[in-house]
Amino acid sequence: MKRRLCFSVTVMLLFIFTGLLFAQKKEETEKEKAEKLKLQQDVLHYKELETKLLEEAFEQAIDPEKYIVGPGDYFSITLFDNIQERLDILVTPEGMLIIPKIGSIKVDKLTLDRTKSLVKKAALKKYKLSKISVSLIKLRKIRVHVTGKVLTPGTFVVTPIDRVSDLISRAGGLSHFAYVQDLIIKHINSKETHIDYSLFQVNGDLSQNPLLCGGDIIVVPTIDYSKMLVKVEGNLRSPGFYSLKNNEYLSDFLNRHNLLRNSQQIKKVNIKRANGGNIIVDLTESEKHQTILKNGDILILPIDVQYIYVSGAVQKPGQYPYIMNLQAKDYVGRAGMTDNAASINSIKIRHAATGIVEKGGNTRVFAGDIVEVPLRTSKRLSEYLQLAGQIATIIIAIVAIQK
Repeated sequence: MKRRLCFSVTVMLLFIFTGLLFAQKKEETEKEKAEKLKLQQDVLHYKELETKLLEEAFEQAIDPEKYIVGPGDYFSITLFDNIQERLDILVTPEGMLIIPKIGSIKVDKLTLDRTKSLVKKAALKKYKLSKISVSLIKLRKIRVHVTGKVLTPGTFVVTPIDRVSDLISRAGGLSHFAYVQDLIIKHINSKETHIDYSLFQVNGDLSQNPLLCGGDIIVVPTIDYSKMLVKVEGNLRSPGFYSLKNNEYLSDFLNRHNLLRNSQQIKKVNIKRANGGNIIVDLTESEKHQTILKNGDILILPIDVQYIYVSGAVQKPGQYPYIMNLQAKDYVGRAGMTDNAASINSIKIRHAATGIVEKGGNTRVFAGDIVEVPLRTSKRLSEYLQLAGQIATIIIAIVAIQK
């Protein structure tokens, strides 16, 4: 009887022990599965984060004390306790961060640094946490408007780390009638910022190429023709009038208006003064870059050594391939003289190599020369005779009527 009782107790203990081992193993298996699932979720989260960050092109790390938070900014909030909890939250259109179990926080127009501080303070009121992490993981999109002298004005969707130059590029670039020394940025709070965009173009001055805010309007004004101007001619994308600064050097002027392009291989430019003078500047000589431009100058570029440039009273001014032994009248013939052009003998040839000016259609031209066809200053005799005939006809008609 005792043996049978001992045997039953032993079997029962073995059964209980086996059950406990099985339950423990099952519990460990479920825990491993949970940890594995969490690890997979973390990997997926960081991959998503990496994708979001790669969508933006950053100049440098965002300064939390300068970045202004607004609707659409995307935050990741991690609460570290016995169980780690991560919350990905978007700032609402009303500028609120609505955090489950913590509450709502108004963050619109606050700095990133201030926003982080408020979130941590609110979380600590609800939880006794060892650590709280608040990170901005995706920038919001904002609308900015570009008007005035750009090729394609309009409204563009950008981010708060985009600058004025990014918007001008998106708007197709500046018109050659744009006055870049006084670009205006109109803010949503009715304030205005004036910038000299040319300082960024020439020197890379980022203070004159600021970051933008939602609702900003960039106004690119037209050139004020009552101010100092230089007329630029030649084989370039946008010939026309360009603004001139006081005592501005040729090199600064060319760089500021982005008139030098490597593909053109510009070596020499011609400056025609308003008083009739003429200067040929060799850009390969550094000291010539210090030539000061004057109001009313006409700048002709490029003077390519393989071309002849024809200007003045012609139908098709511009560059023509240089052909050895041709005369000035041959190039003028290709360009086509206008009705108000002076005679062939009045044609001026400015030799690039020497700077000497010759006259006459039979003058031989050389590579890089400029052929200028002046306007006719007086009417031909035939035109006077034609006009006199018309007047005589009118007089005869009046006399006939009176009879």
